[in-house]
Amino acid sequence: MKLQKLIQTSLFSGLLLIAGHSFAAEAISYDRISFAVSAEKKVENDVLTATLFASQTGQNTAELSDTVNKDISWAMAIAGTEGLIESRTLGYTTNPVYKNGRVDGWQVRQSIELKSKDSKVLSGLLGELQEKLRVQSIAYSISTQVRKTTEETLISEALASFKNRAAQVQANMERSEYRVVQLDIQTAGDFPQPMFRGARSEAMMMSDAAPAAPNLNAGKQKVRVSVNAQIELSAN
Repeated sequence: MKLQKLIQTSLFSGLLLIAGHSFAAEAISYDRISFAVSAEKKVENDVLTATLFASQTGQNTAELSDTVNKDISWAMAIAGTEGLIESRTLGYTTNPVYKNGRVDGWQVRQSIELKSKDSKVLSGLLGELQEKLRVQSIAYSISTQVRKTTEETLISEALASFKNRAAQVQANMERSEYRVVQLDIQTAGDFPQPMFRGARSEAMMMSDAAPAAPNLNAGKQKVRVSVNAQIELSAN
């Protein structure tokens, strides 16, 4: 019985000793400094994305659907001949048209998306397709590969800025060393609104002649990498 009590006492004392050491280790904390650095670069937009749609309104949904289907097939066939353009169909909808609170007809609509790195080729195609389709939106963006390469370069620049800033803080505080407590790297870019958004009137849609091709200007957008850091300075 005495032996068992002695063992329990020894175990309890050992736990208290371990807890005391852990608490002491956690309690030791030197000066912690938080700061942020960043690197950014303006990059040429190299991908042009255009959304077009065919739309018909009337009473007979079968006839409306047939016309829309033919217009979309016509557009996709033309787009398919351009090797520098990626094309795909988007949403297909049939919605009621109301007049005085009652259903007065139907609207059938389907969209397509065209994407290319060659703005001249796509601009010419848009001018041709506007014979039967409406342009919903046109927007430029940065390709995945260009964004990835740019971000990799900016991350290296931002981390170099972090090291310089941390060394500067350490030197000015007259401490022998520092250690990194936290390092958070974030990437971001501009998300510009489409350079064009709109639709031609029904009268223009009925015209036999296709309108002039849109004037496109790629422009640039900013890619940015931010580093949020926290360092801990040594005691001396």
